[in-house]
Amino acid sequence: MTDLTFTILKYAFLILLWVFVFFVVKSLGRDVGVFSPRSSRKRRQRTNQAQQTVAAPPAPQPRSTGSVESRRSSAVRSQSAATVLVVIDGPLAGTTVSLSSRPITLGRAPDNAIILDDEFVSAHHARVFYDPSSGNWAVEDMNSTNGTVVNGQRIHGAVMLPTGVPVRIGATTFELR
Repeated sequence: MTDLTFTILKYAFLILLWVFVFFVVKSLGRDVGVFSPRSSRKRRQRTNQAQQTVAAPPAPQPRSTGSVESRRSSAVRSQSAATVLVVIDGPLAGTTVSLSSRPITLGRAPDNAIILDDEFVSAHHARVFYDPSSGNWAVEDMNSTNGTVVNGQRIHGAVMLPTGVPVRIGATTFELR
């Protein structure tokens, strides 16, 4: 082989190496949120909005007629009667978010409903959503690195979330009320 061939191969390898480094840095930046389209000022505004307490409408009180069927339906309603998600421990302690038909996402990324600034929280860590098939609220771990703990047990996938059961993500603990 000639010197020209070695030079061409050397520069081609160097270019491929830099392309690889570029994609690695881009991937890491996207996961950490460095290269997000939102500015840090907008990220702080969303964090402040999530910290504000949102008033929730009072839950309707079921009437008890004494029959077994009405007791069953009121027990089912009490399971899904949660109206707010309350952060009970961690940097955002006291934050309250009203529950609606839209899922509540939690993580470090700025497009989450609750932004958790914690090194042990993934960009899109978990979500809380209403499951119409069961009529209950559920929490789902979104394949996070450090996991989501519900009532002391690490979960994989989606699990039903009754009111008053603590859920821990990193240094933050929340529950439905």
